[in-house]
Amino acid sequence: MWATTSGAQVKPVKHVKHQQPMPSEAKVDRKIHNIMDRLNIPGVAVGVIKDGHRVLEKSYGVKDIRTNEPVSSQSLFKIASNTKAFTAAALAILVDEGKLSWDDPVVKHLPDFQLHDPWISAHFTITDLLTHRSGLGLGAGDLMLWPEPSSFSRAEVVHNLRYLKPTGQFRADYAYDNLLYIVAGEVVAAASGQPWEQFVEKRIFAPLGMQHCYAGHIPQKERALAATPHGMVNGKLATIERDVDTTKPNVSGAAGGIQCSLEDMLTWAQVQLNKGNTANTKPLFSSKQHQEMWSAKTIMPVSGTDKRYNNSHFSAYGLGWRLNDVDGKLRVHHSGSLAGMYSYVTFFPELDLGIVVLTNQQSSAARSALMYTLMKPYLGDEETDWLSVFAPTTSLTNSKMTQSKASTSDAPIKLASTTSVQAVPVTNRSLKTALGLYRDNWLGDFYIEENNGRIQLRSTRVIKLVGGVYADEQADRFLVRWDDRSLEADVYIKLHRDKNKAISHIELIPVHADIDFSYDFQDLNLRKIDA
Repeated sequence: MWATTSGAQVKPVKHVKHQQPMPSEAKVDRKIHNIMDRLNIPGVAVGVIKDGHRVLEKSYGVKDIRTNEPVSSQSLFKIASNTKAFTAAALAILVDEGKLSWDDPVVKHLPDFQLHDPWISAHFTITDLLTHRSGLGLGAGDLMLWPEPSSFSRAEVVHNLRYLKPTGQFRADYAYDNLLYIVAGEVVAAASGQPWEQFVEKRIFAPLGMQHCYAGHIPQKERALAATPHGMVNGKLATIERDVDTTKPNVSGAAGGIQCSLEDMLTWAQVQLNKGNTANTKPLFSSKQHQEMWSAKTIMPVSGTDKRYNNSHFSAYGLGWRLNDVDGKLRVHHSGSLAGMYSYVTFFPELDLGIVVLTNQQSSAARSALMYTLMKPYLGDEETDWLSVFAPTTSLTNSKMTQSKASTSDAPIKLASTTSVQAVPVTNRSLKTALGLYRDNWLGDFYIEENNGRIQLRSTRVIKLVGGVYADEQADRFLVRWDDRSLEADVYIKLHRDKNKAISHIELIPVHADIDFSYDFQDLNLRKIDA
């Protein structure tokens, strides 16, 4: 049993025997506190299930730096892309009930579903929705989902897929996506007759007794349990909050919308280790469907971290889960990344081991260091300092530790300084000719406009994408600094001209190569619309 220490909340657990020695309580606490202190993590909740028992269920720090209310095992965290496994499980339940098949064409359930290629559209299956092998580019269309709040409906997301051009080969190339999980959620709704949120809450959360887990918006009476997202903004730890319209469904729900407590995530983890079996007599889903979800479907590249530290030989994606080998053992896992909240879930089925990590700060270095600190002792390594592995910089207290979800690097990102750059005067002739409306087929309208004495770029559909325009050293290129500095996604506007030197369209180019892949500015085709 790992008991509580000062500043931590823990649920009593049973004394059990383990095939691998448990790391000492004091050593684990020291390492977790060190990770939190070095990487500015306000709150953490971690849990370990071993041989059917909760051997660790512990929380550290605070839910919100403004209130200093402590994290508990019932605190609600956004689990982001760890939602995808719940969407896969919802489909598995429907497969068990004979309401759909993994090989069903998506158009059988959603007639409006259409990709850029008609043949692929007609042959695209339910399995294809979940396996990141569509041929679309990395994070294609994610700007319809993030930064939140999104003004798009799920029906619009499904419809707008037809405008996204492929960059790879169907069923051959791996490229992580979110939009197709939105489609998968709509398949759940079509096959079951109830919205994705309702299905997940009634058919998964309720039978498992997951009382502090929500697929839809958190009820008013439970909102005090919610942890607040945080991040490093202008070099300082700050809250990152997004206005949410609770009268409308969260458009990204089936891809990353679940909010859940550590206590309930451990319940979920136990069902996964039990191959769908529950404490009741009726399984949540059959062992056959569990095997389907935990089987490799799409080959992925083996990361540098896995090669160097895990002796990994393969990496693949199943249905809502990643799979690889770590030190000779099968690992099933997934991470989750949203503004201000990161999560991580890992299983070693041969060891009957499950681990959950929830944080309310957007540091992938911290997330990885926490997971490896908990999992590696079960694989024979209790000594490695995983903080030094994932955040090797000697001084991190004031550095920005927000990393791209697409990157395997955890080095701090250095944002370009624009404090000395003067705003482009309204009288600037080059930019004056660029003022006006620009339209993209799937993301809608952008304006380069004069507003309150400045020139700005503004999206009409993504309300967080508004920022001032600044001078740049290159001709026909200008810098945009988004007003919301937590976005970390500044861009250049590149003007393109026709043969008559008139502006025909603009291109948005990220200032930094390691920008989060969900800012898929490269997929935009912003054509100038004459008044």
